[in-house]
Amino acid sequence: MVRLPSFFSIIILVFIVLVCSQRSYASSASRVLLTLDQAINLAMQTNRNITNSQYSVESQRYSIDAARALFDLKLIPAAGVSLAGGNNTDSNNLSVGFQLQKKLEYGTSVSVGPHVTRSSAQSEQQYATDMSVTVTQPLLRGMGKDIVTDSVQSAEFAYKTSLRNMYQTKVNTILETTAAFYDAVRQKEMLHLYERMGARLKGHSEIARAKEKVGLATPMDTYRAEIPLKEAEDAIITTSAAFQDAKDRLKLILALPQNTELDVTGPEVPDFRELSLDDAIDTAMKKRIEIEQMNQDLSEAERKAAVMKHNILPELNLVMEYGRYATGDTIGQSTGFDLDRYSASLQAGTDIFRTAEKAAYQQSLITIKTLRLNIESRMEDISRQVRKQWLSLKEAIKRMEIRKSQIKQGEEKIALAEIKFAHGMADNFDVIEAEKELQSARGNLLAAEIEYAIGIYNMKAIMGELVPRN
Repeated sequence: MVRLPSFFSIIILVFIVLVCSQRSYASSASRVLLTLDQAINLAMQTNRNITNSQYSVESQRYSIDAARALFDLKLIPAAGVSLAGGNNTDSNNLSVGFQLQKKLEYGTSVSVGPHVTRSSAQSEQQYATDMSVTVTQPLLRGMGKDIVTDSVQSAEFAYKTSLRNMYQTKVNTILETTAAFYDAVRQKEMLHLYERMGARLKGHSEIARAKEKVGLATPMDTYRAEIPLKEAEDAIITTSAAFQDAKDRLKLILALPQNTELDVTGPEVPDFRELSLDDAIDTAMKKRIEIEQMNQDLSEAERKAAVMKHNILPELNLVMEYGRYATGDTIGQSTGFDLDRYSASLQAGTDIFRTAEKAAYQQSLITIKTLRLNIESRMEDISRQVRKQWLSLKEAIKRMEIRKSQIKQGEEKIALAEIKFAHGMADNFDVIEAEKELQSARGNLLAAEIEYAIGIYNMKAIMGELVPRN
């Protein structure tokens, strides 16, 4: 057998170590242990719904730029060709030029630019060049900054609405993350409770079988121990699956790959500034994003109604034009600009009855009335939400105290049952029943504590204090 030199052996060994370390790193990198605060912070950065909301905000920002482009300085090229003929009157025209146009926020439009035309008629050719300035001023419809900038104000309103929607998405994401996280914690703790209970029941089962062999216990004692043991083992399987499902839902919220090995740590009880019911309702009325949005909807509807009312006016524009021009047989002769012209005119053209515009205005008034009713209804509903959640937190506190008392009684009961069983004063039925009651009490306390913790987050959301406003 040919031996490899020691140098090559070292290279291979180093390569194996590197590969193993990379695999170990990759394996450890896929494990994630999260606290609740870490989960919330990660959700704020990676949640897909929040990302979609950010895209919507960005899109609305571009809508503002598009609306404001109406008032940008525009360079518009112009060109035209025409041919005409019949009865020995053949002619053609070729024109080219450009205009600089600018619309002001009060409705005034200004355009200025040169224009060159070549005309040919029956072998005669002539050039005309002019430089003109045209000012168009609406006198009725289309006059006024609030009317002219309607599209810009609508785009800004939509942008602010998208920001509020993103804020609400963050609130909903935190509540969703919190609920999924606490569900995972609950399933994890219940799994530990069932495992400890299963271990204790297994011990009772082994003791019962041992006593049965020596005649100190009956088969019924063994059955009483083995039946709840099987129930505990089944509960372990069910709870383990529920724990994995809760973690998978949490990974989906956090946009983590489903093959990530995720684990959660039990959070502390969240901080909560306890308020009286009236103070909580007052805080919600001041801070809830929905009330702010609905008030802005009402303001926007009133602004739109003013625009609709303005649009009932007929169209009447003052158009003024001044230009310098020249004509000649050659293009050089037509660039002298030695002639001038000016004009002023009133232009009108509109439907006298204005039926569609009047109907649109009446619809806008109905929209205002509807929004006012919706605001009143929403405020009443928010007051109901605060009252319901406030009372729920108070009930949860009382429920936790009851569960703690039940656990204390269960511990005392199981201690007494074990003493009686050890001295032959009772069979294992009392011990096993006490074990099951204690397990149930601990599970109920865990559920009550989680309900209270989630209730605090819900209360903060209802009062509008869950996510700070920028």
